[in-house]
Amino acid sequence: MHVDSAPLPWRQIALAGLGLMIVVILTTFRDYGITWDAHYHMANGEHVLAYYASFFADKSVLTYHNLYLYGGLFDGIVALANVVSPLGPYETSHLLNAIVGLIGVAGCWKLANILAGPRAAFFAAVLLLLMPTWYGHMFNNPKDIPFAAAMTWTLYYIARLGDELPSPRWGVVAKLGVAAGLTMGMRVGGVLVFVYLTMMLASALFLHARSAGAALALRDGLRLGARAVLPAALIAYAVMLACWPWAQQDPLRNPFNALRLFSHIKWDINVLYEGRLVNSLSLPADFLPVSIAVQLPEIVLILLLLAIPVSFGALMVRRATTIGWIRPGYVLLFTAIAFPFVHFVILRPVTYDCARHFLFILPSLAVAAGIVADRLVEHARAPLARGAVATGLAAGIGAQVATMVSLHPHEYVYYNELVGGVKGAEDKFELDYWGNSYAEAVRELTQYLERERGKGRFKIYRVAVCSSGISASYFFPPFLKMARNDDEADFYVSVTRLNCDDAYEGDEIIAVEREGAILSVVKDRRRLREEHPERMRVAQPPDVRVHPGAHPEEQHSMVR
Repeated sequence: MHVDSAPLPWRQIALAGLGLMIVVILTTFRDYGITWDAHYHMANGEHVLAYYASFFADKSVLTYHNLYLYGGLFDGIVALANVVSPLGPYETSHLLNAIVGLIGVAGCWKLANILAGPRAAFFAAVLLLLMPTWYGHMFNNPKDIPFAAAMTWTLYYIARLGDELPSPRWGVVAKLGVAAGLTMGMRVGGVLVFVYLTMMLASALFLHARSAGAALALRDGLRLGARAVLPAALIAYAVMLACWPWAQQDPLRNPFNALRLFSHIKWDINVLYEGRLVNSLSLPADFLPVSIAVQLPEIVLILLLLAIPVSFGALMVRRATTIGWIRPGYVLLFTAIAFPFVHFVILRPVTYDCARHFLFILPSLAVAAGIVADRLVEHARAPLARGAVATGLAAGIGAQVATMVSLHPHEYVYYNELVGGVKGAEDKFELDYWGNSYAEAVRELTQYLERERGKGRFKIYRVAVCSSGISASYFFPPFLKMARNDDEADFYVSVTRLNCDDAYEGDEIIAVEREGAILSVVKDRRRLREEHPERMRVAQPPDVRVHPGAHPEEQHSMVR
């Protein structure tokens, strides 16, 4: 079912909801902090813009950090927007990031709509927005959210192609190629969409062979490959190259070199997982499924658990757009959910930061949960049953909205009741692993010192920061400056990740908390300097590792 043919009430409700989210974004995007990777992407965007503006003469983008291994589309768009934006550079990035995240929600809505109709699409979009991991990253993750949004739209066009088998229209093939190219142009791992496409087509051709014979299925498969798969792949490759300066230098080899490098990356960092430190190079097999499960809202978990008993028969029902007895789009959805987990368990690729690199799975999970919610409503014929389903869905959605409001603007630290919520996860899993709470910590420190200044004190104070200095210093008022060494640091700002807050002594004057869990702290070290100057040096080096080649402003702010 195409969204244009959807009954008006559900379609209008969904569109109204997306409009409301635009208002929410416009009123809250300034609340979010700056992640430790943000300035790398800001600088990369400037290099990307210089590359294209100089007609490929400025090649600084080809050697910057390790971001040359990624496409520069989103970073370049942010840099271009900053040329004319009246906002600050990071505020502009946050706003664009949130808009792209909302575009991903729209893709989730479209995918669910074509698979199960407008009511399922509405639930899918709502459930994705209620995933704090998605929502929190929407505002300040310029790498994983744009990639996940593009992949969601690619899945939508693959599903549309599946519904038009065996002769998909050229327009659908071209749109699939563009969407896949944008996905790979952000991260070469987007080639995964062709694995999903292959799995969907293979299942359809297998069933076709059972009913029409192997010879006819083989002929139709070759025709489909020439008519749809090959053109989509060529369009995708061209779009990917247009978005990716480094790939343009050697179009036949560099994309595959990047894929090989990412497949064997040796990013050595310790991760807090189930109360113990595990190394990113040797993660346990259950790391990804557990990391995803404990950060899904309870309502989504319940709906996913109900998927098999509630939806199995409905999902396999024969329709006019069905080949054999399995609809291709559902094979696609199952593959998009299952394959990343199977891939991780078998190959164990490096990941960290609560598996944020796998955010692209969340829209597919939301679609599956939305379809289950739709089936529950559909099968609840009796008034009592319908009332129970409506009450359960409304209660689950309402409770999740309240939780996200209480976490704002640190939604991404959310954990569900499987681990006791955010407080229960405090010593078991990573909370603020990206420094988002530094903005709030600095604002509270500013207010603290302004109260002191009201007593007649006025001076420049020096601040040391765990890991990324820019994540804090961007919010400094004029009377706060970065500390150049341990001895002169009047204050210490630190996340609690991997005990970085224990690195320096001082009087804890501020704690940024959510649900009783401490995300970051500020320590006043002035009394310590007066009474015990010998203890001003680092007390306990934490296990915090940062990107090599750090920004000059943060060279003196990292605790290593």
